[in-house]
Amino acid sequence: MDHKEERSIINVSREGLTDFLHSVQHSSSLRREMEKCKDDNELLKLAQNLGYSISQSDLNESSKYEDISQWFKVSRINPIKR
Repeated sequence: MDHKEERSIINVSREGLTDFLHSVQHSSSLRREMEKCKDDNELLKLAQNLGYSISQSDLNESSKYEDISQWFKVSRINPIKR
């Protein structure tokens, strides 16, 4: 694999992470599923089961991941009032 192909694969993977985080931000049910994840492996499995192509290195390199992780630590989803 040459350098250009490697960069293309990395970009696709990062786009997968960006798409996944966008979906998390806009879906309360997905946020609840994400909150159940106990570690990165469970988070990766959730994303991959939903069709997002992301890897551990994407999580490690992404400041968005750190931001969203911090948000989940301090945020609470309020129940829907009927």
